[in-house]
Amino acid sequence: MKRLFFALVIILIGVKVSAQVSGDKILGKWINEDKTRIIEFVKNGSAYDAIIRKAENSDVIGRKQITQLVSAGEGAYNNGIIHIIKGNKTVNCKANLLTNGKLEIKASKGLISKSQVWGRYNEVIKN
Repeated sequence: MKRLFFALVIILIGVKVSAQVSGDKILGKWINEDKTRIIEFVKNGSAYDAIIRKAENSDVIGRKQITQLVSAGEGAYNNGIIHIIKGNKTVNCKANLLTNGKLEIKASKGLISKSQVWGRYNEVIKN
């Protein structure tokens, strides 16, 4: 009986760890489409925020580019807010993990939407 209980505990721990790892593939540093910013996704409770780590304009470093992004499973994220710093505006956003280390960010306001594809940032690569 003790062996059965122990085996169940190990299985449940493995399932929980696996679920956490698969849901956190968005974590880490990304480079935007025009290669002007490096943005790092971090976990904030049950949501994800994207913080600007490197930019041409040093005034924006450390500011949040995206907030409240929530995992919807299978590499999809929604209910986020993207902060357009230049225009001091916010719009809704979604994100989808693509193949080959790519992340599609889709911002929308009403019927208007715009997408960008970001790449996983590899710190070994020099700009």
